[in-house]
Amino acid sequence: MGPHTGDGAAWVFSTRADGDLAVDAPGVDGARSRLLAAAGGPAVPWSWLRQVHGARVVVADRPAAHEGTEADAIVAERPGVPVAVQTADCGAVVLTSPEGVVAAAHAGWRGLAAGVVQATVAAMRDRGAGAVTAHVGPMIHPECYEFGAEDLAAVADVLGPTVVGRTAGGSPALDVPAAVDAARARAGVAVASRSPGCTACDPQRWYSHRARREAGRMAAVVWAT
Repeated sequence: MGPHTGDGAAWVFSTRADGDLAVDAPGVDGARSRLLAAAGGPAVPWSWLRQVHGARVVVADRPAAHEGTEADAIVAERPGVPVAVQTADCGAVVLTSPEGVVAAAHAGWRGLAAGVVQATVAAMRDRGAGAVTAHVGPMIHPECYEFGAEDLAAVADVLGPTVVGRTAGGSPALDVPAAVDAARARAGVAVASRSPGCTACDPQRWYSHRARREAGRMAAVVWAT
């Protein structure tokens, strides 16, 4: 997916064509540089995380800050500091603000239930962000995401009944897009754009751990301009 701009920021959601952006993938530094260059981004390393499906948020004050830190969201408040998360089926949420405070959040089901989106928005507002806007990347959709009843009920208890879906075969499913919507609504954030695609349904475009057990990852990277 091509670069996007708004709120004094730029961001990109990668596809399979951009290469494997998993944090330990061979040649990942080169793939990161090529992705940023193609998007017109700064020629600096980006900040990346060891994602643990939680709600910890860190703040990058310079390029490559927090490389490898265990967290699931990262905020930048200075121009030219790219921050990123990696996904295969989980939601990738880019957050921007007119004040130039930006963030990327990894929104898996455990992180969503733990409040990762709300925690990220709160961290942005602590650093001066006003009206925060969400831009939502590709993720798995409920028709492809059969989910255990106990875990599904736990997520629904936190985020509401809209997260309960059905697979194409009629089994209980988690609706991750609905869960992301519920979380951002609780954080008082509007959605400006979203990818309609399901990572499990389009193997030519995206990696999927759930559907194909792939180790490859896409990235969502954002920076203030």
